[in-house]
Amino acid sequence: MYESFCPACLQSHSGFASCPHCGWSSYSAHNPAYLYPGTVIYPPYQIARVLGHGGFGITYLGWDTNLQTKVAIKEYLPRDFAKRDSQGQVIAHSQDDLPGYLSGLSCFLAEARLLAKFQQHPGIVSVLTFFRALGTGYMVMEYVEGRTLSHYLQQQGRLNWKQTLDVFMHVMDALRAVHAAGLLHRDVAPDNIYLCDDGRIKLLDFGAAENHLGQITQTLRSNTLIAKQGFTPPEQYQDSEPQGPWSDVYGVAASLYYCLTGLSPPNALDRLINDTLKPPSALGVIMPFDAERTLMSALATNPLQRPQSVESLQAQLSAASPIQLPHQLTKTVRIQPSGLSSIGSDKQNRIFHAGRWLFWGSTAILLLTLLFSLAQKQVAKKPTTLEPLEISIPVTDEAIDKHVPDEPIGSGSLSAEELNRQQAAALQRFEENSRRQKPDQPGRAEPQTEHLQSLCAEWGATMDCKNKP
Repeated sequence: MYESFCPACLQSHSGFASCPHCGWSSYSAHNPAYLYPGTVIYPPYQIARVLGHGGFGITYLGWDTNLQTKVAIKEYLPRDFAKRDSQGQVIAHSQDDLPGYLSGLSCFLAEARLLAKFQQHPGIVSVLTFFRALGTGYMVMEYVEGRTLSHYLQQQGRLNWKQTLDVFMHVMDALRAVHAAGLLHRDVAPDNIYLCDDGRIKLLDFGAAENHLGQITQTLRSNTLIAKQGFTPPEQYQDSEPQGPWSDVYGVAASLYYCLTGLSPPNALDRLINDTLKPPSALGVIMPFDAERTLMSALATNPLQRPQSVESLQAQLSAASPIQLPHQLTKTVRIQPSGLSSIGSDKQNRIFHAGRWLFWGSTAILLLTLLFSLAQKQVAKKPTTLEPLEISIPVTDEAIDKHVPDEPIGSGSLSAEELNRQQAAALQRFEENSRRQKPDQPGRAEPQTEHLQSLCAEWGATMDCKNKP
């Protein structure tokens, strides 16, 4: 290890008294339960900072001094059975705990051998080597940058259905391979699911695993309770209860439930007395109905009511039709498992929905304003009237005679009787005028003739206007 690197975080130290990246210095407080940064446990492997600490061991960031690469080093140290002494050695708490400790150590090394079989599996952390040192066992694994699903959920909030299914399809793929090799995980939980920065999702911590060899399983260590509140099935609380792939099905379902709702299921033993588990839809989660039904069956306290294999659970969740969703996002986002876009969190979802309602509300107000403005313009606009166009057309008697149709007698013209009466009156007037004139006076015939001609012109064809000799 070069001196220019911090022994805790393996970042460039540049000669500072304390690391500018992690703040570590030789004067930093140290937990005696952990190995001191810079400790070489088995050349060429050197211990750096602690990555995680569980009930059965500690995981360190490590350094391969030969290959000059980072590794992850897992140390077997079950806190219920053993402790670290002042010399760094791991010893049992007492003689009574020694058999359990040694039995667990054998299981730890067996786990390393089994995990070595999955070195090429993308969903399981690869084991590079394992060895005994300092009175315990160590497993050297590949190191990948990222964070646990539990850590992600604490920072970003719960996930939506599509994001959750995307993550756990990878987890179930890994578990299928584990079960096919005759191994049970028995500790599936968000803190054992690792979201790598390169996009992979890996299943961690097989410290609680046991070999079932295709048969009904029993725990390898008596008097050892492997349980995690909310994620452990009821059969795992008792050594006499049969365990199998259905036990990991419960852990997967509980982790799914936690991602969707932000709540871990109630303790399995409490549920045996009074089951208060609510379906995700009752907590506001939007997911397919068939998927929710499958999830609730996988969380059944009775192992026989659960899907009996991870393959069955995976198939049922995959078959759930997205058409059954009450609401769908108009934009589907492909979430990379490593980073899991922050829209999956409650906070971000609230922002997203508020922004969507704000957009549509503003659009509606704008449209209503535009329609109102157009209506006002139509009302204010006066109707246009056309002035009558006067056209003078000369009309001749010939045109009238040609275009005006003849009207029958009795429909707007004088009747025959009235016409005869007027003719008779006119003739009588003529005769009276004629008697007033002297018949022997010369030159009077011409005016009489002219008067008769005028009557003929007035009455037309109704009078006999022919001149007699």
